[in-house]
Amino acid sequence: MSPFQALNLPNGQTIGNRIAKAAMEENLADTQQAPSDALLRLYQAWAKGEAGLLLTGNVMIDRRAMTGPGGVVLEDEQHLQRFRQWATIGRGGGAQFWVQLNHPGRQTMANLGQRALAPSAVALDLGGFSKMFAEPKPMTDSDITEVIQRFATSAALAQKAGFTGVQIHAAHGYLLSQFLSPLTNRRTDQWGAHWKIVRVCCWRW
Repeated sequence: MSPFQALNLPNGQTIGNRIAKAAMEENLADTQQAPSDALLRLYQAWAKGEAGLLLTGNVMIDRRAMTGPGGVVLEDEQHLQRFRQWATIGRGGGAQFWVQLNHPGRQTMANLGQRALAPSAVALDLGGFSKMFAEPKPMTDSDITEVIQRFATSAALAQKAGFTGVQIHAAHGYLLSQFLSPLTNRRTDQWGAHWKIVRVCCWRW
């Protein structure tokens, strides 16, 4: 099988080849948490590489829950035109261009002054580095409902901006990963770690 062979997805869409640029955390948002000029130039260069699939770095669903100060946020239409520019640039070489959507959960840096929501009050244990992260607060039912809606809203906005899909980040210890692990999810309600998700990965329209 050649890496330059097209890949047909189950939903009928096609990726032009089997080369993908993986998601990274570029930390290149502007002061409004929108895609900056530097970020657009970076993706313009990657688009010229003719990969079949480009995945953005972390795009946060809530500006009140950031992995770092330079993160991009897509939670409403305030900067939708900027996201449209980003989508157009990323697709310029013919690639599928997917947005990686994320929420940090307990992995919220303490120096950002934000509330760290988590399934349970299980703090990160990193020895002397633990104090770098905010103390996690167990999520209420309404918190969970809001986060679910935020993922859906951000996905719809990504589609409206012209991206061809989304990747839901459910790894690396972020919020959705925290819900999937009994080490971080000690809830006894319907959101406890006893329920199973076989796979949380990508959504293509």
